[in-house]
Amino acid sequence: MDSVPTVVEKRFWLSAERVDRLVRLARVHQVGEDQLVERALDILFTLTDLLDDRSEHLGWSSLSDASLQRIWDNEKDAAYDDWRELYGVPAR
Repeated sequence: MDSVPTVVEKRFWLSAERVDRLVRLARVHQVGEDQLVERALDILFTLTDLLDDRSEHLGWSSLSDASLQRIWDNEKDAAYDDWRELYGVPAR
């Protein structure tokens, strides 16, 4: 049994130029203007989801980078930066 999607009517105000472009685009692709707007919104929502995921990832990365810098860049750790001299390993 297929479920029928709920349809809600919503009015938007567009410039005459955008309405003309929407009508032409719908005719060229032989779809209704409502279908075209619905597809455009699907694309917008997908893009927004991708950008939100990327922003979240970048946010976590920046937090971890700052913590790693505090741990990594300190005077005690600096002794290990010259590990060859510390452990008597000759350069190749």
